[in-house]
Amino acid sequence: MNSITLKSRLLARWKIITVMLVLIGIGSYTFYLGVVDVEDEYELIYRGETTLGYITDTWEDVEDMDSGGVHWFYGGTYTYQLPDGREFTGKLEGDGRLKQEFRFLTQPYPVEVTYLPTHPVVSRITADLPDSILRLIRSHLFPYGLVSVFFWFIGFYLLWQLIREENIFPKVFSYNRSKDT
Repeated sequence: MNSITLKSRLLARWKIITVMLVLIGIGSYTFYLGVVDVEDEYELIYRGETTLGYITDTWEDVEDMDSGGVHWFYGGTYTYQLPDGREFTGKLEGDGRLKQEFRFLTQPYPVEVTYLPTHPVVSRITADLPDSILRLIRSHLFPYGLVSVFFWFIGFYLLWQLIREENIFPKVFSYNRSKDT
C-alpha cells in the first residue's frame, strides 16, 4: 500500500471518528437538556409547595418565518415570597401570544407559584406545570428523547461501519463457511 492511500485512509478514518463523536455528543447533550428540565418539574409536581406570587413584567415578540408566516413568543418575570419572608424572582417563557390580561400589564397580576421548599429558587407558575407524569413525559422526554436517539443512532451506525470496513475485530465479523461444509 503506498503512502498516499495510507494517508487518505487514515484521514477518512479520523473524519468518521470525529463526526461520530460529535453526533453522539449532540445526542447526549440533548438528552441531558430534557432530563434536567423534567427533573425540576417532577420535583415541583410531587414535592413542591404553593404560595401567592405576582407577574410583574411581560413582553412578547414576533419573528418572521422562512415560509412567510410569523412565530410569536413571550416572556416575563414573577415574584413570590416564602412564609419566612424571603422573596424570589422567576422567569416565564413560552411560544405563542400572551393572554390578553398580560399584554398591557399596569399592575402586578396575582398568580399561584409552586416552588421547592428545599431549593426555593426552582419554581414555576402552577398553571404552567403539567398535571401528570404522562403529560410531563409527552412534553419533555418524548421530543428530547427522539432527537437524542436520532443522533445516537447515526453516530453508532458510523462506528459500526468503521469497525466493519477496517476489520478491527476480524474474528467477530468474519465467518469462515468452509469449516461448516
